[in-house]
Amino acid sequence: MPKRISQFLKSYHELLVRTGGYTFLRSNLLKLGASIIIILGLFYLIDVFVIDLDDAMSWVTQILSPMGVVSLFFISEVSIGFISPELLIVWADETTNPKWTLLLLAALSYGAGIASYSLGRYWATRKVVRERFLERHKNTMEQLRRFGGLLIILAALTPLPYPIVCQLCGMNKYPFKYFVWITLVRFLRFGLYGALLFSAF
Repeated sequence: MPKRISQFLKSYHELLVRTGGYTFLRSNLLKLGASIIIILGLFYLIDVFVIDLDDAMSWVTQILSPMGVVSLFFISEVSIGFISPELLIVWADETTNPKWTLLLLAALSYGAGIASYSLGRYWATRKVVRERFLERHKNTMEQLRRFGGLLIILAALTPLPYPIVCQLCGMNKYPFKYFVWITLVRFLRFGLYGALLFSAF
């Protein structure tokens, strides 16, 4: 397994060098850092001036069972991402085993990304999607083919709509063998934000 990962990283590095992917990534690193700061700032302002996030999550868990919360999150991660993962990370801190709950959420998000990719492959078989979307946005699709991996990384780490990016990769037939490796970055987001939000709230 380590050898396969090493070979994958080496081949992907060569691909990024050839296509100018690193230039694309550098231009978006500032956006990544800014998005993290903005999210944490918004959570802090909401927690202080609007509603206590701990009380809000307690209210939600009174309405829904833990399984209900997790199921709703999975549906969100497969469809359009209508629930911010950060809200569930705050909720995880209120559970009996925060770290294990965080790991479960990250695994569900990863699995949902693969499901979204499969959903995108299905959409691509629909004639109306091919004619009204894929053919009309050929240039965008070409960019996605070239930098799809980097877009996945940015969507996995930032507020970009991760499920939609995964669906676009599926529609565009981005290589699945690359997709399943690159989307592991989603675990990094949950770990990073968990470390920050657990201490903040």
